[in-house]
Amino acid sequence: MADFRFIERRKPAEDDRFLRDESKISGGIAGEIFFPETEDEISALLKYCVGKNLKVTVAGGGTGITGAAVPFGGIVISMEKFNKIVGLGFENDRFFLKVGAAVTLSKIAETLRVKETSGLIDLTENALNLFNNSTDLWCYPVDPTEMSAQIGGTAATNASGAATYRFGPTRNWIKSMTVVLPDGSVHKIERGKCSADAGGFFSFAGKNFARGAYEMPDCKNAAGLYSKQGMDIIDLFVGSEGILGVISELELWLEKKKPSLSVVQFFDSDNEAVSFVKKLKKSTLKPDFIEFIGESGINLIKTRSESGCMSLDIPEFKENYKSAVFFDIAFDKNCIPPLEKEVNELVGLPENSWCAWETCEIERIKAFRHAVPESVNATIAETKKKYPLVHKLGTDFAVSDEKFDELAAFYRGTLEKSGLKYAVFGHIGNNHLHINLLPSNYDELEKAKEIYALMAKKVLELKGTVSAEHGIGKIKRKYLEMMFGEEGVNEMRRIKKVFDPDLILNIGNMFEIE
Repeated sequence: MADFRFIERRKPAEDDRFLRDESKISGGIAGEIFFPETEDEISALLKYCVGKNLKVTVAGGGTGITGAAVPFGGIVISMEKFNKIVGLGFENDRFFLKVGAAVTLSKIAETLRVKETSGLIDLTENALNLFNNSTDLWCYPVDPTEMSAQIGGTAATNASGAATYRFGPTRNWIKSMTVVLPDGSVHKIERGKCSADAGGFFSFAGKNFARGAYEMPDCKNAAGLYSKQGMDIIDLFVGSEGILGVISELELWLEKKKPSLSVVQFFDSDNEAVSFVKKLKKSTLKPDFIEFIGESGINLIKTRSESGCMSLDIPEFKENYKSAVFFDIAFDKNCIPPLEKEVNELVGLPENSWCAWETCEIERIKAFRHAVPESVNATIAETKKKYPLVHKLGTDFAVSDEKFDELAAFYRGTLEKSGLKYAVFGHIGNNHLHINLLPSNYDELEKAKEIYALMAKKVLELKGTVSAEHGIGKIKRKYLEMMFGEEGVNEMRRIKKVFDPDLILNIGNMFEIE
């Protein structure tokens, strides 16, 4: 067993990165930051902290926006030394990659793109040779926008993104994970090896306990501890926001990467765009994603572009472009002409479309898609010069298909009455729009908070989720209780205490400890 006293450590004054994350919440404080290199070292640290009743916050890349990695006392365990891609395996006609928790999404993507396998080990016989000689390209298809995010953090939050529409969230792509529990025990959890029985009970790591007695929403969701009849134990840890154990290593399924046709279709109104999305979902086309920018988002881009604050390398932007739908369709190289024909038949007016399949053109479209969140952040940055405490309020809500029209109508009516500046965009394929409220002073900030709460209440009336992709962290705890009720949150507390009876690990994430 490793001795925690020999693990590299720093004082926060030497390295204050670990007192904050992208949520920008203030007040982070910690005694020391530790940098373990092995699971044994994590184990020794956790055992020491249990003995001293010392709280532990686990830190990844700091890209989260809910405050989950911000410590409020105790120590921080940085996972940054778990940054190696370990090996490659082949099973059931597809490859899988073994990676440390601190490996970034960009490193995974680049490694697979250039087939850089030197130093990797064969996880199954001849896997590396098979991979290097394959004429196919392979990818890890989960696509949270922030490619500097570390894979352990994306697993801890069940992160997703645009391509969730076709490929699902992180959960769907985890073959196995290694977890260090607060008692110091290390467990490699392989999917399919331990599931809840008919009564909902698990027997795992010497612990016998029931899954949560609450209902998960029937939509894209990243809120709360996962619970489902017959669920795999691995799915309890995915999305658990670090409150059950420390994820150190993962095995990830890979997908064949095909070239894609990237399309932007413009419309005269948001209503027309939504109608088109319904047609697209029912068509024979199978988009990787379906994204939306509403008229409010288009207007924000236009305003910043016309003022000279933003320069976009995009095709001609016509006056009648009021809203837009983005979608990518994977294809085989020999079927571009029939695919183009099918797309043109669906969109109706190809003169109001941008289409691209060459990499440089696809990147131009991607830049346009990202122009709305960039404009939102720039707008708020300008406001903060005069009102430093002003911030945007961005929703992360989603509902099922049959509830989307009602929610969209509620959004529209509420926003139009508010008098606030706002921008609407997001993952419309999953009924997951980001409503960004942009207050211009402190009075409007208070009004924006009231509107956010109204929207959350409506989403929950429609059996949706208050967090579709970003998790709960420390910022959205009251909304988790609104979603699952006091009884549901108490069930989550019960499960935490099964794994962390001394209550040391990532305290304050998801819920407060009573």
